[in-house]
Amino acid sequence: MKRLIILVILVLTAGQIVAQYDVNSLYIRIQNGESRDVARELNPLLKDSLFRDPLVLTLLGDSWRNQFEYSQALQAYKRVLQIDSSNLRAMESASDMYSMLGETGSSKQLLVKLSKIDTSNIRILNKLAQTMQSQQDTREAVNLYKRLMRLGGSGYNTVKSLADCYWLLGKRDSAEVYYKVADFVNGKSVATKLNLSQIAYINKDLSSARIYALRGVELDSTYLPLRKQLGMVHYRLEEYNSALNNFNYLIFKGDSTAATLKYAGACNFFLGNFGESVPLLKSVLERDSSDTEAMFYLGSSLSHKGDSQEAINVFNEIMDLIQPDPVLLYKLYNQLGIAYSALEKLQLSYDSFAEAYRLNPGDNKLIFQMAMVRGGFKDKGSLTEAKSLLEKYLESIAGKGSNLSAEEVILRERAKMYIERISEELFMNE
Repeated sequence: MKRLIILVILVLTAGQIVAQYDVNSLYIRIQNGESRDVARELNPLLKDSLFRDPLVLTLLGDSWRNQFEYSQALQAYKRVLQIDSSNLRAMESASDMYSMLGETGSSKQLLVKLSKIDTSNIRILNKLAQTMQSQQDTREAVNLYKRLMRLGGSGYNTVKSLADCYWLLGKRDSAEVYYKVADFVNGKSVATKLNLSQIAYINKDLSSARIYALRGVELDSTYLPLRKQLGMVHYRLEEYNSALNNFNYLIFKGDSTAATLKYAGACNFFLGNFGESVPLLKSVLERDSSDTEAMFYLGSSLSHKGDSQEAINVFNEIMDLIQPDPVLLYKLYNQLGIAYSALEKLQLSYDSFAEAYRLNPGDNKLIFQMAMVRGGFKDKGSLTEAKSLLEKYLESIAGKGSNLSAEEVILRERAKMYIERISEELFMNE
């Protein structure tokens, strides 16, 4: 009898607690920014095992959630699920809290359960797709995003996320299709324009890559990834002034990565700004001493500046570091020939040009350069060889007719002049 009386008292007490809370007024107070006060008032209810009002407990969870107290909010939503395991509102809210707390596995379990109960709920499917994508379950995320689109959820975020998934899966063609759709849905998206430019760049469609990058920069000229992309496109198109403007902007904004400094240095080299290229390329090598491309441009810049010995040291260092491919070796030996010639080390210069010509016999200019160096020895045998090389050079370009470049026209006339001069010297020495 005594136990029955106690139980009745407890039940009545619980009823009184429920009665003193009006759900509508609590909701209004939360909407008016009183979440902290509401949470403090309701939080003792979590310790009361007899309190079983899901609506009040849900509002308690919402109050904590509004204060970014996700762990406290989760406890309230879990209590609701203990009372009613099929409460969809609490299930979704608990999933959100798990996600905010980094417990994506628990979040996913609840979302999967929800998606089976309400198969056409776009919001739930979208959350589940994003969770799958974040957990790198990319193929399942693709299926969910495509399901969302069939249900009418074809907004920008859904389409772009689907494109991102295809990009991660290495399916560039599919990624490109959906990035274009996303770009059509939201024409002001710089992200899709960056992605489309990158895909075109990889596909060697530099014209399209430039168009997309330019459109993006027109929308937001401060978006650094796009400025870097546009710089690389201009660089590959050999539009070095435009490329340099973008790389200089990146450097001004604090981008001191080796890649940005290297391409800024390379642009300066191709534009003949050797004084500007040298410090940039030296900065690259301070970050990565094994970057042979940066070393090559540095050595070439030093050579053009007249710092021939330092240039030679750089070129020799490249050869010590690696065994470059024939194309790079050809360029190295050509630059070494120029540098040794400036130092009047004629034999080393000749040997370097000769090795470059062996590696790339299609570079006719090397024949002319070998002739110039050989003629510098002044002895009869060297002069005879120089004359023979100059005649060989003229023969090599004769087939081009009127299609000679401006440089080839100049070298042709010089070759004729030097042949006459050498012939006179040989005649006088007989």
